[in-house]
Amino acid sequence: MFRVVFSGFFCVVVCLMFVVACAPKQKAVLRVGTGAEYPPFSYQEGGNFAGVDMDITRRIAEKLDMEIQFVKYDFNAMFSALLSNKIDIAASALTITAERQKTMDFSPPYYTVNQVLITRNDSGISIKKLEDARNYRVGSLNNTTGHIYLDEYLIDRDLMPKDNLKLYPTNIDAINALMAGELDLVVIDDSAAFGYEKQIPIRIAYTIETREQYGLAMQKGKVLNEKISKALEEMIRDGEVKEILARNL
Repeated sequence: MFRVVFSGFFCVVVCLMFVVACAPKQKAVLRVGTGAEYPPFSYQEGGNFAGVDMDITRRIAEKLDMEIQFVKYDFNAMFSALLSNKIDIAASALTITAERQKTMDFSPPYYTVNQVLITRNDSGISIKKLEDARNYRVGSLNNTTGHIYLDEYLIDRDLMPKDNLKLYPTNIDAINALMAGELDLVVIDDSAAFGYEKQIPIRIAYTIETREQYGLAMQKGKVLNEKISKALEEMIRDGEVKEILARNL
């Protein structure tokens, strides 16, 4: 009797081991945080995440044999999520800066942009030089490179009253204020300005030649970072990034 029971138990264990061994292995998840308000780089379309950054990170996940998960954050909350390991990548038309590199790792750069001042089509505003912005109410997404640039080159040099620069938690808030007549100008990446021009009646009033480079931000020192950067390097070398840019821009 003991032999029969033991034999049956052994068969059950073997069968369970066989089932576990044959079950498909669950893929790791690449967690991507994004602001989703920077067309054509990062935005939502019918509830789906779309744009250059989304296509790039989707392809990286494929190359690394990982599933992908997008999470929407406000701009500053996205960095907090990255630093607290809630996401693996922050992808939202992010400029690589020396200050950000102190607390984050960045992928190789994949796009170059300038800052621009946008206004409503019917505003009649003409900006000949950056200092002309001192006469207007200017909006900016808080803690962006555009905000920092105006701080350093206008406000800190007493070339613009501090109260003339209004800060917002999202780009959408700043642009809505512009369209409502609460602002005269908004400083923003030219890539986003080109995207918004297709949707609402705005125009570029002035271009600031900053020549910034976009990169994917990652939590500092993670082993996964090297794999992400290598995958992106291959995509740049093989022309995949160029194809993604052409498809979206």
